[in-house]
Amino acid sequence: MEFPMEPDVKLDATSYESNCIAESSAVNGLDDVPINQWQCEVGKMLRNHFALRLNGTCPLVGDDGSVFDSAVVTALNNKPDKPKISYMQLCKDRLMSKTIGPTKLAQLKCTISEKLKKLSHNTSAASNTATGWRKVTIHNAAEHEPASVMEEVKSLVGAKLIYHKLATEANHVTFHLEDDESVCKSLRDLSKRFSMPGSNTRHTITVDTTTSPGSALPPEDVDEIVKRVLASRYNPDLKKLDLSKFHSDQGFRSYNVVFVLCHASNLDTVANMIVKNIPEVEEIDLSNNKIMKLDTTARILRGCRNLHKLNLNNNRFYSLSDLRALRRHPYTDLYLENNKFSRRYKNADVYISEVRTYFPKLLVLDGKELPKPIGFEVDENDDVVPPFRPSFFCNDQAKQIVVMFLKQYYEVFDSKDRSPLAAAYCEDAIFSMTTLLPDSGPRAVPIDSKNIPNRNLRIRTRPDEQLELLLIGRSAVMKQINNLPPCTHDLHNFVVDVSIATARLIKVVLHGVYCRHNIRSKWANIRSFQRTLIIVPVGGGYCIANEQIYLCLPTYNQLQKSFKFESQLTAAAVPSSGPSTAEPIPQPSQLLMIEGFAEQSHMKPEYAKLCLEQNEWDFAKSAALFMKLKEEGKIPDNYYNH
Repeated sequence: MEFPMEPDVKLDATSYESNCIAESSAVNGLDDVPINQWQCEVGKMLRNHFALRLNGTCPLVGDDGSVFDSAVVTALNNKPDKPKISYMQLCKDRLMSKTIGPTKLAQLKCTISEKLKKLSHNTSAASNTATGWRKVTIHNAAEHEPASVMEEVKSLVGAKLIYHKLATEANHVTFHLEDDESVCKSLRDLSKRFSMPGSNTRHTITVDTTTSPGSALPPEDVDEIVKRVLASRYNPDLKKLDLSKFHSDQGFRSYNVVFVLCHASNLDTVANMIVKNIPEVEEIDLSNNKIMKLDTTARILRGCRNLHKLNLNNNRFYSLSDLRALRRHPYTDLYLENNKFSRRYKNADVYISEVRTYFPKLLVLDGKELPKPIGFEVDENDDVVPPFRPSFFCNDQAKQIVVMFLKQYYEVFDSKDRSPLAAAYCEDAIFSMTTLLPDSGPRAVPIDSKNIPNRNLRIRTRPDEQLELLLIGRSAVMKQINNLPPCTHDLHNFVVDVSIATARLIKVVLHGVYCRHNIRSKWANIRSFQRTLIIVPVGGGYCIANEQIYLCLPTYNQLQKSFKFESQLTAAAVPSSGPSTAEPIPQPSQLLMIEGFAEQSHMKPEYAKLCLEQNEWDFAKSAALFMKLKEEGKIPDNYYNH
């Protein structure tokens, strides 16, 4: 079996071992040598000369020189028409028992040699540029002025040499530069050939991989320099901030400072300065800064409400998920070219679709206007929640009937005697109740679980239970109405919806809250409810033919708004001066305050009420007065609960 390979075919994982083996034998002149001998030669070559990584995998070289690649096994096992194989089978079948003839070797020799050299060079270059910075040392050149040395070097290398942080170390001149392979090669070529004018000394030049250089200045001074550079790069007319190649700005180089935005702390510092000084910015260019993450920076930039255009070209974002933190800001214009993830998308439609999952309001991507997304034709503002409307009535006549009916109904329901409500129900009325209330905890009322027949179909799954809890007939309905705990409804916060009103029936859906009587807990005495009524004309009035009640805990907004109207009326009814002839009955919200104040102060409820009344029901003011009097010892002992 031979290993076919055309000269222009890309070297992939499957052909990797055969190419290395063929190259080894060709170099050593082994034309018809068995594979196991080539295997040893390849093993020596890889151990001594190469550290190759191909498609994310590394060739494995055994002590005996055996070579096999995990990528080959993975690739073959992923093909449905191939049987599952093991590493040992691969070595045996592909490497141990086959030979390649001299004719094929002659054809492969040139192509494989070039590909291996290129692969070796790319691997070496990739490892050297991992950090993106090089430190260049001109040995034994400190006797000359560093600036003069750099002028001479620049005249030989060319204008493309942009250096940072020029300094002297021991007897050497050092500087930093970014990863530009052509510039590095030119500097290496000058080694042992470079000399200063008027000097016979030839200097060695070394180029080493390093991390991004820092700054010797105090952080406060660096911040001032950053502010000046930001000011020089901001265009107030266009409201645009250009931060491209930020570290290369002459404002930094003149102070011998390297301020790289690929460091998260530096990027966050700049973002905070932007939000503080130019929050009106609409466009920011962050291209060519080797940025990999924007998590904290994205949160800071939300303070720029008008920011809609962001340029992130030529950075180091590995995947679109690295931009997840940006999606909460409504960017409409985005540039993402020449990042690692953008090179992986071969299909433009897939690329646009993926980006739009993070930025649904995007209009322009990489300078190109995006086509309108395929979907339903909806208005741009359709996702806006419609304004709250207190009540809805399909016609004015129905409104008059329903309002009068509910007013009369709840006047009786909230009284001590509910028996007159029998006239409000038909003889064959149907009634049911559903609750979603806690059985335990501070907001639970155990007696409610006993007295309320909960026909929640998620709980009552048996048909006989469901039928039993469906009350039919006026007497059964009134029995349950009378068993409901005494309460007061907040009539002024009712929300009534009447969607159907005909001559034969009216459908009413009523939302509201009520206050349970005789419940001390401020968390448990307010309940929310929804009642659905079908009322029909009977004689000269209307009766309830069908009713369903749903009870649950109130929302925070309902608690805040409940029973405020009555409190305002009570306060307005109290004269500004002169004694009151009758003590007003506290409203439910005031009862809550009395209970809370008595609990925190350990005073009896009647004295807690007195304190609140004297301070116009201001809880904070009452508490401050209580603490003052308590410290002065002016509160009698009989005011407290013992």
